[in-house]
Amino acid sequence: MELALYLAHIGFTGIWFGAAKDQIEQPKKYLKWMIENSFLKFLIADLLKESVSFQTGGALKLKNLTEMNARSSRADFIVYDEEAQADNDAYNAAVNILAGSPLGLVIHISTPKKASKFEENYDRLKRREIIHNEQFIFSRTWSDASWLRSKSDWYEEQQKILPKWYFDQEHMAEFTLPMGAVFQNVIYRDIPSWIQAYDETPLCSGLDWNPVAGHWLVGGRWHANGELFVVQHALNLGVGYTHQLNDPKFPSTATIYERMRFYFMHGKRLCVEDGGINIAYCDWLREKRKEDGSLRDDFVSYEEWDSAGVNKTNAVLELQSVRLYIDEQLFPELAKQVQDARWKDDATKPELAKDPADSPHALDALLHAVSSTLKRDVYIFREEW
Repeated sequence: MELALYLAHIGFTGIWFGAAKDQIEQPKKYLKWMIENSFLKFLIADLLKESVSFQTGGALKLKNLTEMNARSSRADFIVYDEEAQADNDAYNAAVNILAGSPLGLVIHISTPKKASKFEENYDRLKRREIIHNEQFIFSRTWSDASWLRSKSDWYEEQQKILPKWYFDQEHMAEFTLPMGAVFQNVIYRDIPSWIQAYDETPLCSGLDWNPVAGHWLVGGRWHANGELFVVQHALNLGVGYTHQLNDPKFPSTATIYERMRFYFMHGKRLCVEDGGINIAYCDWLREKRKEDGSLRDDFVSYEEWDSAGVNKTNAVLELQSVRLYIDEQLFPELAKQVQDARWKDDATKPELAKDPADSPHALDALLHAVSSTLKRDVYIFREEW
């Protein structure tokens, strides 16, 4: 708030967005107190409960983050408060607020939460720190604040009684998931070269259809005992509905098929999602294979997931017992989706949470790649005597 008022009093216009209406109540108190107890009170042109304008021409407004509030605003800087709880559509609608501003400053503030808009921006700014060798991210735990450190006994007690994920999220500035991550069996870096070069078992891949986000193809190899799977490729083949894929003028038609063709030739295995809206895409693939003529259909299998998500949940539970290698430098989007996988909070039995607008398609393709049907096909079960 001090930074926002500083920028406003020297002539810039700013908006403080709260993710919900009640989340601007505390900033309103800060706004009033800081103005009344500083030289700023002598520069006021107009002061209301949720806004202040200064004689310099600068101003600061506190608003609830909604699409209407976002689309109708213009400013030089924006503060997103509790951004992890922000509605994605409302946040995206605010993109043009800074258009034309010579400052164009965005300040992201939030309690961390995985698989949120806040974590997305956090990751983006971490990459920018590396590129520019400048610090853009600042985190504070409870022990960093003197007024909270004075209550150390209370925090130590909370650490004992609260779930670890909740304490780390609320008080230690760490990105966590309720009940922990679904996959805690994944190694994301330092993959040994002998594992990467392993080629004693066939390449197994999975294909998840999505005409808008892209048709994802992910796969790798099992080790001989079937207890280790190493991801070796994660590809977004391109977009397109079935009627577009059948149109030779559509730019992705030949490209998509030619790229996927490599992954079911010469002993490689491909498991394709079938059923429901996927049937038309599977029919398209079968027709393309017939036109090809030289390929054997037994290298492609089709797997249907029920609408209730039972089959997908079972695939996730099976994968939890496998050691999984995913190089996050090579496959950042897949690694992020695996890290963000979480169970639904209100489900009475294990059920993956799913964003209907942005399903983890790369993860779904991975689950098809490690399907039990495909696994049996490559004869990799360990024999015990």
